[in-house]
Amino acid sequence: MPVEDCRGFVLVNPVVPFMFVNAADAKAAQLFTIVHELAHVWLGESAGFNNEQLLPANDPVEKLCDLIAAEFLVPAKSFIALWDKQNDIIALSRYFKVSQLVIARRALDLGVFSKSEFFKFYNEFMERSRIKKEEQGAGGNFYATARKRISVSFASYVNKAVKQDKILYRDAYKITGLKGDTYNNFVTQHLY
Repeated sequence: MPVEDCRGFVLVNPVVPFMFVNAADAKAAQLFTIVHELAHVWLGESAGFNNEQLLPANDPVEKLCDLIAAEFLVPAKSFIALWDKQNDIIALSRYFKVSQLVIARRALDLGVFSKSEFFKFYNEFMERSRIKKEEQGAGGNFYATARKRISVSFASYVNKAVKQDKILYRDAYKITGLKGDTYNNFVTQHLY
């Protein structure tokens, strides 16, 4: 399901609540959605989450769930202390393990960003994301998937065995599931 259609929703039931989080969304965005929807469960209110430009909905329950998620993921006190030392959105997104957009939105909410600064950052970020998506094209990254599927340490071991003439390339191809130029490209360009 495209992220533009739905990031997530929750159906609150006293016995078994149901939460959906869109797996197509970025991991950091999924985390925000999980905490946001969990807040709905705590409040006993079913709802969906799909904020445009990360602006809060007019609904008071949605605003409260946004505040809960933001405070859980990026506590105001910690954020301000770190922002005073280094107002670097990228470094703070890594520190709190959230997206750069969440950090920018938190900066706006806590008064260290103006609305114009936030929207400038938001629009630039979205444009960079659009360009990156166009450059990557449809589908995933074959070599990134291969690194997960094969494991870097195992592939390194196999490659070392090939280089030391302990096994043939044919066997390395069979063991890794990669053949010819794909295997060579993987071990030379994507292994380390």
